[in-house]
Amino acid sequence: MTKIGKILSTEEAQAQTLADHKEIEELSGSVHNFQFEKMMVEKDGQLIEIEVPIDDIDLLEDFDDEDLTEEGERSLGIIDGDFDSTSGNTPERKVRQRMAQGTVEIVTRSVYNNASQQLEDIQDYLITCPYTGSTDVYKVSSNIFASYETDQHFKVDFDVSDEED
Repeated sequence: MTKIGKILSTEEAQAQTLADHKEIEELSGSVHNFQFEKMMVEKDGQLIEIEVPIDDIDLLEDFDDEDLTEEGERSLGIIDGDFDSTSGNTPERKVRQRMAQGTVEIVTRSVYNNASQQLEDIQDYLITCPYTGSTDVYKVSSNIFASYETDQHFKVDFDVSDEED
């Protein structure tokens, strides 16, 4: 668990960041697409640069439209970006364009193990693009993928509770 207190050195900050990163992945049971970005923080009255993991997650995508605030609606393009929420008027709402949903299934496939020089069965994800039906896809961020054929992004929900240990 993360300790609260002062970080005294760059090495300590890096070690704490990696420990927190590992803890997040262990607790969530899934892989995150962390990008390490440099940020400026104040330490002892001076600005120092540290690297922090940032996960590319769109939490607004998980909300139902009726649960969004006006700012959430604005960021998703449901209401105009220049709508004055203090005017007392009701904004004109558009239909939200949701990202298409791909499918994911766990499959068993055989791979050659160079060390044992044998074929071994492993479990893997088979992700299918909703636009093309292709399984030739690449990862864009945590749960966003795209087909090599079209480069159109789509969302995939991984349900780790269905996986066998």
